[in-house]
Amino acid sequence: MALEFLAPQKLPPALLQEVTDFLDGQNTSHLFQFPQWSGPGSRLVLHREAGSVRWAGIFGIHPPLGRKVPWIRALVANRGPVCDDRAVWQSVIEELAESMKKEGLAYLDVSPDWIESTESNLNGRLNTSSWECVDKKRISLRLDLTNSEEQLFGNFRKNTRYEIRRAERSQVKLSLAATADEISEFLLLYQRMADRKGFPAESIEVMRGLISWLIHTPSRGALLLARLDNATLGGAVIGRSCRRCWYVWGASEKHEHLNVGHILQWKALLWAKSHGCAEYDFGGYTPGANSGPAWFKAGFGGSVVNFVAPHRKITHTSRYRAFLLLSKLLPSGRN
Repeated sequence: MALEFLAPQKLPPALLQEVTDFLDGQNTSHLFQFPQWSGPGSRLVLHREAGSVRWAGIFGIHPPLGRKVPWIRALVANRGPVCDDRAVWQSVIEELAESMKKEGLAYLDVSPDWIESTESNLNGRLNTSSWECVDKKRISLRLDLTNSEEQLFGNFRKNTRYEIRRAERSQVKLSLAATADEISEFLLLYQRMADRKGFPAESIEVMRGLISWLIHTPSRGALLLARLDNATLGGAVIGRSCRRCWYVWGASEKHEHLNVGHILQWKALLWAKSHGCAEYDFGGYTPGANSGPAWFKAGFGGSVVNFVAPHRKITHTSRYRAFLLLSKLLPSGRN
């Protein structure tokens, strides 16, 4: 089986479009598997049948113990690789694992965006003697957008509907960002929120590039901004693949009388619906939460979805054993 190994950030326009079309045609594709989302040193791996792309994955190659142990490297896919045909997916991933052995990589991690079920359980599809579960299942909240706008709004929690109407009565203005300055506005909000809440912010420059790609590619995504009296109070970044839209990042300022997060999500849902999306994915979710982001997301309705957990295949036994040993001896070696 021939595999193609490519630098995702250096694809010719025709090939980039071919990969994009493939991902937009796969129900299990994810925004993070588009070449534009890849980081430095990443690889795009393709498998073709009859000349057409049938399987694609963006993989990062990194030293899991950091720069102190550069000779231990791993190949990792975030929300991928992508292929709706599970039999093809399995045969190609096994071929890739064999190829990685020749390079001396310690292990291969995969995390396809498959909803857990009897048919899509990785433990049932892969040889359990050579693949192991390495993390918890991901949980998300997805909203069916095929209902009318009135039905969607009517199914929101009472408090959610109230916050949206209050923002409208207060004349909060929603707009789609289109300029570099507007992206910078949002990133400033995001950084301030990260400092205020004490969570590690993602790279601002990486975010800037990704948001620019989303909003300047037709129908790929949007940055929605909420303003009141010429002050930017919040923003939300969303992106689309196939007929699904994801909530990627959000940020807002504290306001005594308003919570613009609700109206931002409402307008994000409407954007997704108007661009042909059948589902909206709110991202990480904790079922049963009665406060915080999960409680906020649940106010819009939707269904809880459980994804298969990430799985790992050891591709170089001695280096993997060294990785496990050094992980215990050098807990700070990842720096």
